[in-house]
Amino acid sequence: MAEEFSMEPDSFGIDVQWPSDPEAGGNRPLDGSLSRFEMKVGASAITAYLTDLGTKNTYLTVPAYYLVEWLAQNWWAFLYEPKKLDRSDADSEFRSRHWLGFPRHGIALPDVMFVPSGETIEIVARQVYLRFAQLSFTEACMSTVKTTDVKSELHKFISAVLDHMKQQGVGNSEAHEAWQKVIDTSSEQEEYCRLIGSMGLSPYVEHPEIDAALANVSDTTSQSALVDLCEAATLGNFKRAAEFTGRIAEALRNSGSFDATALTRLAQPKDHVTRAYEWGYNAAAQVRSALGISRDSPGGRKEFFKKLGFDPSQAADLGNPVSTIFPIQGAVGRAKSEFKLALSSGTDKEFSAARGSFLAWVSDDVSSRLVTTSRTRQQQASRAFGAELLAPANYLEKRLGKEKDVSTFLLDKVSGEIGVASTIVRLQAQNHGYRLLEAA
Repeated sequence: MAEEFSMEPDSFGIDVQWPSDPEAGGNRPLDGSLSRFEMKVGASAITAYLTDLGTKNTYLTVPAYYLVEWLAQNWWAFLYEPKKLDRSDADSEFRSRHWLGFPRHGIALPDVMFVPSGETIEIVARQVYLRFAQLSFTEACMSTVKTTDVKSELHKFISAVLDHMKQQGVGNSEAHEAWQKVIDTSSEQEEYCRLIGSMGLSPYVEHPEIDAALANVSDTTSQSALVDLCEAATLGNFKRAAEFTGRIAEALRNSGSFDATALTRLAQPKDHVTRAYEWGYNAAAQVRSALGISRDSPGGRKEFFKKLGFDPSQAADLGNPVSTIFPIQGAVGRAKSEFKLALSSGTDKEFSAARGSFLAWVSDDVSSRLVTTSRTRQQQASRAFGAELLAPANYLEKRLGKEKDVSTFLLDKVSGEIGVASTIVRLQAQNHGYRLLEAA
């Protein structure tokens, strides 16, 4: 059985204080927002710094106005937009909404990136020297925290700074205006705000094409599936992806169900690990152990589907092959122990079916989900779960040997031997420490 890593998400907290006798600099928003605050992730104070003169502190004393204005204006994207594309222009846009260095404007703020992943956020802090401020931020960490904790702590921080500014006679700033829109958002409206925010947009600006596409499918698609759609889609492919979501949701409703009691009777796999893929690997190990499936046989996937009484090749199949510009691989529905599946054409059906089974297993008793290319934690874990069922790491170790340098030719040969797509075999090998050597 795979080693199980048990780890709760790290804590996240902000403590803010006010300097007792601040000096005025002539800029009312900056003067009114001068604060002394510490931001902690677990045991690490990511605001810790060391000045050129040797002064150390974990509390940063700076005007917080630009920071809270930026957070208020990007609130929903900051909390819910996962990283989607690796292009440099897309990365720059993402950083503009998630990197604390963006709202510096000549004020010392740490080099920290917040990367949303569904119900959790990955926080990456790096050491950095800021020449203009003559200080170094000294903490480096990589942590996973609950989105609800970040939301709660930042909500209190922003409100505290803006209330303090109001007490200093500055209550009509752009930050106040942006934050009031967030405050006035009802719990019912928050569902829409999360959908729009997950695409890097503000819900307080009109998006007629996106709203129309959502309206066309919202009556027939669950909220959880709509979240999956928006977390995976980009502005460029959203209209097409939303239309396909409506069709695959209909196919799901009309498809036959199968009894997945063999899976649902098991305890849901706990997400107490550092990396999403560890969650998926641990879940695969749990399934193998409970269902009596060999941990080193690629044929174990056949046993898994047989015990579920389901043949992936018979799943409803729709058009729109998955590619880098089309993010939906399938859909899964759950009604307690009854599962349904519908798949996109051009996908590896066993891989998508395994992924869908994992998503249904970790979801509510009555729910529907999309199987997507998203980088959210559950989607990443489902990919690891599916890959481990189809191409077990223990099998690859036996087949490839101890030598960690392996040719793509050999991996493609293994792919043909076990009947699993070469992309899955290659990724499994890389994820377990093998270095791929391209043929000369």
